[in-house]
Amino acid sequence: KQPHFPSGVVKSAQAPSCDRDKMLRSGVKRGGGGGIIDKMIPGYKDRLWAATPLGMKQYQVKSENDKFEAGIAQHKKWQGMLLQWKSMEKSFTPSAKYRKPAVDWRRQMERGTMFYGRWYEGPEGSDYRPGNTVDRLANVKAPFTEAEWAERKQYRSWDLMKLGYAGLALFLGYRVTNEWPVVWCDERRDVA
Repeated sequence: KQPHFPSGVVKSAQAPSCDRDKMLRSGVKRGGGGGIIDKMIPGYKDRLWAATPLGMKQYQVKSENDKFEAGIAQHKKWQGMLLQWKSMEKSFTPSAKYRKPAVDWRRQMERGTMFYGRWYEGPEGSDYRPGNTVDRLANVKAPFTEAEWAERKQYRSWDLMKLGYAGLALFLGYRVTNEWPVVWCDERRDVA
């Protein structure tokens, strides 16, 4: 019968079959490989475990198993909550009922479904197709007759360029006529 240890590991009396298995199973050994007590009394842990009362062994094994299972229980609790939230994500998808039935112009041209307009949709008989357009800036007085345009000129606001030049002149005049304080730092040392 093989002895059971607190960690739940069963130690085997068989030697590893090859050096590769030994290399993979070997752990990092610091401080002389087990400490000074292991050097003085080889196998003292096994002897202590054999001398430990049954109730103490059961308590140690149970506490280690409970600690392991507590992590699993906590994981299951969080997994349930997170999966509940993940199932709600499906309700956030946009409904096709409210989808905007629009396709950008580049895709329409590639698909051959581009809609350019009808004959009555543009000014002066244009429908914005290539070769059938109107330059709106060619006649900036288009909405008004000559009499209306002359009347509007009487209440014309100031030209923006003139306003900008006036503001620049005010700023430069302010800078030229004001005195700006200058602080001089005299760092020369008197040579005696």
